[in-house]
Amino acid sequence: MAATTPPLPPEPPSAPPPSAPPAAGGPQPPAAAPIPWEQPGFPALEGLYETAKLFLTRPSEAFARMPVTGDLGRSLLYAVIFGWIGIIASQAYNIALRGAMWSMLPGFNRGAAFALPIAVNIGVMILAPIFVLIGVFIWAAIVHLFLMLVGGANSGFAATVRVLCYAGTVQVLQVVPLCGGLIAGVWALVLEIIGLAIAHRTTQGKAALAVLLPIALCCVCAGVLMLAFGAAIWAAIAAHAR
Repeated sequence: MAATTPPLPPEPPSAPPPSAPPAAGGPQPPAAAPIPWEQPGFPALEGLYETAKLFLTRPSEAFARMPVTGDLGRSLLYAVIFGWIGIIASQAYNIALRGAMWSMLPGFNRGAAFALPIAVNIGVMILAPIFVLIGVFIWAAIVHLFLMLVGGANSGFAATVRVLCYAGTVQVLQVVPLCGGLIAGVWALVLEIIGLAIAHRTTQGKAALAVLLPIALCCVCAGVLMLAFGAAIWAAIAAHAR
């Protein structure tokens, strides 16, 4: 009888093919939701509070979720609200401090001298929304121009306006007496640098140059004017002495 051939051993199970990366047109991970203030249907007061908390505590995440295109109405309204709060607080402190200073001058008739500055302070409070809007657009134009000069303006002008609007969240710190305005000013510059870098997809170095260079130029110009003014006064005094 012929010898029977032994059966071949079973083949080992093949390993599953490696998972391929998702195609460019395939499903993408869901994008983060926009900031609450920009979400349609979000309750206004809750959205205002949650957005402010987000920008004050997690600014990088907040600016990453901030839309860079579309209608600017919500962003400008946000800037007006917080800018108005800051201006009202600062003017109220000005009135209080001025009153304390006048009270330290015994025997001085401060009625008329005190009424006019109060009227000016109240006028500033009433017109604050207009001042805020003008300030946002002027500063945005300057910053965007310098951002273009340093090669960091990769998004439109609207993105710069939005960044400055939401960086104005820190104006609420003006309610802190004495040092609130200084803290708000410095913190606003930091938020603007972070926000411009994210919104324009550029480096924080270029964003810092766009924000700080105009301030440095203003300081230099002010210094030159003060020196020229001082030299003119000194020349007038010397001529009079002769």
